[in-house]
Amino acid sequence: MGRRSPLARAPRPATRTRRGVCVDDKVKAVTGAIVLATDASVATDRVACGYVATTGHAGLRAHLYPAHVARPRVRVVVTELRAVHWGLKAVLATSPGRPVEVRVDNVQALAYLHAWQRGGTAMPEGYDVHLRSRGRTPTLLRLQMLVEYTPHLTFVHEKAHVGNPLNEAADSLAKLGLRCVRGQVSMTELPRLVPLWASGALAEYRRAAA
Repeated sequence: MGRRSPLARAPRPATRTRRGVCVDDKVKAVTGAIVLATDASVATDRVACGYVATTGHAGLRAHLYPAHVARPRVRVVVTELRAVHWGLKAVLATSPGRPVEVRVDNVQALAYLHAWQRGGTAMPEGYDVHLRSRGRTPTLLRLQMLVEYTPHLTFVHEKAHVGNPLNEAADSLAKLGLRCVRGQVSMTELPRLVPLWASGALAEYRRAAA
């Protein structure tokens, strides 16, 4: 939503729709404090999230989202929070104990993250907290526990579409995932595009910080 990231390039059209896609990658890191940017992209029946971190981690996820699970407005918040979960999971796996600043451009999602840090347990309206197939814990319940019990996490608001390279890249990756499950981008393009866009964003971030 909003203006398209300058990092995005439209790959050749595809025709096959997919139930879901998932890509996690790692490129050259930026030294210094760890910053993680996340974003989401939501359509009528499909949702996607993307993340980029100064540790070099980047990824996207996109999948079908049944209309009965939550109302469209709530679906946006849920997907924004899912983006935070996947980004933090990647970063904390290789940098345990280090401070992480998470930049989120959705103020409602940010409010949940701050509340969970204070020990709150409220979930977005309509979010199903029952166990998923094979006994898996719902993503937002895992995120709530991660946020409450992981020290040195800071959640800040990042205004969208003002040219911040990390936020723009996270937005581009989310939209890329959405276009892939819609059949507009071939899945074979993702292993090339994800590290390409992440590397470009981190290089721009590095130059701006110099």
